[in-house]
Amino acid sequence: MINFNSLKLRVRENYSENYSFVGIQKQDDELYFYVPKGFDDRLSELDTFVGKRDLFFLLYKILGTFKQICIEKGYIDDIGKLGIQDRDGVINSHRGSEIEDDQDESENIFYSKLDIITHFLEAYDEPKILALAYRLGRSNKFDVSLIHRYLHQAVYLPNHAAYVDEMLFPRRVMQFESTDIVTMYCYIFCEIKQQLGEVVNAEITALAEQFRQHHFGNQDSLFDEQSYGQVLDILKDALEIIDHNTPIKDVDYWQYYEVINLFLYGNWHQAENGEIWGIKNFHSVWESMCLTYLVQIVNPSLLLYLDDRYLSSRTVERAKASAKLIDLSNTFKINGSSMIPDAIVFESIIYKIKGDKTYTEWPNNWWDYVDIFNRYYTTFGGFYNKIKIGYLGQETNNHTIKKLQELYKIDSSGYVIIDAPLPTNFYSFWKISCPLDSEYLHKMYYFNHFFYLAIKKQIMDWDRFNKEILQPLGIFSGPLYKGSRSDVFNASLFIEWDLKDIKTQFNNLIRQFLNQYEEYFEIIDIKYLDAKYFRDPNKIEEIKRRSIRKQFVYEHLLQKTLENKKDQYSNLSIRSSFWLPSYLPDDAELLQDSSTFMDGYIKLKNVNFKLLAETYFA
Repeated sequence: MINFNSLKLRVRENYSENYSFVGIQKQDDELYFYVPKGFDDRLSELDTFVGKRDLFFLLYKILGTFKQICIEKGYIDDIGKLGIQDRDGVINSHRGSEIEDDQDESENIFYSKLDIITHFLEAYDEPKILALAYRLGRSNKFDVSLIHRYLHQAVYLPNHAAYVDEMLFPRRVMQFESTDIVTMYCYIFCEIKQQLGEVVNAEITALAEQFRQHHFGNQDSLFDEQSYGQVLDILKDALEIIDHNTPIKDVDYWQYYEVINLFLYGNWHQAENGEIWGIKNFHSVWESMCLTYLVQIVNPSLLLYLDDRYLSSRTVERAKASAKLIDLSNTFKINGSSMIPDAIVFESIIYKIKGDKTYTEWPNNWWDYVDIFNRYYTTFGGFYNKIKIGYLGQETNNHTIKKLQELYKIDSSGYVIIDAPLPTNFYSFWKISCPLDSEYLHKMYYFNHFFYLAIKKQIMDWDRFNKEILQPLGIFSGPLYKGSRSDVFNASLFIEWDLKDIKTQFNNLIRQFLNQYEEYFEIIDIKYLDAKYFRDPNKIEEIKRRSIRKQFVYEHLLQKTLENKKDQYSNLSIRSSFWLPSYLPDDAELLQDSSTFMDGYIKLKNVNFKLLAETYFA
């Protein structure tokens, strides 16, 4: 059992000996709990029983998740097989960092000497537990075929008939007196699972609760600072009584007895000096956590490059779910060697505005043809911000509003409920107003505004817009006011505008868009370092040697690939960012900018460790 009060919190210095170790280490008869980078400023808040307890179980889940990824990748053998660790509980992962950059260690080493929690949880076997907990019980059910077995205990009536009132059948009756070793296991199991925030089967919870009610008060807990000592003593006494009074001790009994005994009496203070529990190269775990989150939040087509060495197969599958916007597969090769950036993302506001919304629009006019003015109409919104909608193949006798009624609901007041983007054969146009924020862009996306199509396709000049979007649809192919009365689609959208007006509006929109939203490529490097390291003037040369030069090479190789493409992406800027661990328990933002570095050339971004961990388990 872990006495969290005895653990002394520490953070390794950057690039000190074994700087990437996270876990518990014994030195000079003291137990030191080495926590991740970025926790330095909040150690005093964590240096409590509850703080150390919660952090231990959080790291336990993180390392458990990472270990399963290593098993899945084949870096270590299945933990259920023999021979995967030495007698001291040390597991080596012989697949470490393949590219020497800022990580000096070549392999990941898991330490689990006297890993009392893992051994305890691995003993969980739900069918076996329930089979041991439920015993034979008497039943009022009656089976005539078995009557001969009960004649010796039957009541014989005056007519010599035998009366049997009950038989012995398997029945779900809990016999807690004879199965206390199982219920005791269930109690400790549920206590651990509660700390891990994991759900337990209701029947196992019921067995645990029966043990609790028999031995403890409702508020007592094995992991509560006020009661853990008393609960631990009671559990030790209970185990001794169970062992003394259990007449038949089979293999199942000894399995649960041994893991309970190890859990209650296992003491890390008895271990030799050195690492007891944790992992040597936490930078690999940090990379796995950050890149898993990146895959969750970025459109797969925009995640142009990804180092998937420490990502689960499910995460890798998600990252490869769609074709990439740009193929960078052969970009990072130089002098016969391959470099591996952590991630490269294409940043664009267009890919962030999608999502479900509902627009309630009032149809001001729904006539597709008004003979006296030779005009076509289907407009929504106010008088000064009319939204015109048309669809390909539009006819004079089939009004646009009727087509929309086939696709969307009309409420009792006559409003059209636009709760999904217009179909691709529908288009809209209205005069764009300021500000051009994400909400406004979302409406352009939902209504398939012509200018939105240009932004989506990276068309930033009028000639291309006219050639690639307007002309293929027959827009302004002739004098509009004198055009054919059958050209309902063209007239419905642009009857009030001429080509010069549309060009002016388009150029204004693009200018405004580019001023507000720059599109660029971001090279992301996951750094297991804190922000103070990058602000230290004594570390400048070291930082340049370990991190900056490599980043310049990445940018150079990416720029060469983009220039060779000679398309709309060739002249976009390239940025770099370092993701750094930080402990911000009161902050609701997972990712936020840190202090400037290299005059802003490289962005330092603080990643909220606790929030990131929650996404890692999802």
